[in-house]
Amino acid sequence: MDYIKWSQEYFLEAQKVLKAIENKKKKLRNASLDERHTINADIIRLRNIYYECMLTAKHLSERAGVMLDAA
Repeated sequence: MDYIKWSQEYFLEAQKVLKAIENKKKKLRNASLDERHTINADIIRLRNIYYECMLTAKHLSERAGVMLDAA
């Protein structure tokens, strides 16, 4: 298994999720109260996915013997 490549794929997916979170935050500005609840719930779910992707990427990079260079 190529742990480095696998780690990078998880890291890239995490970046995509981060962009989706930013897009949801932009939608919050003009959302109604009901829409805000839904969007906030979506953001919470996306944050959980982001953190899981980052933890997995870190774990895989450590398994490969390299440190993931991400903030």
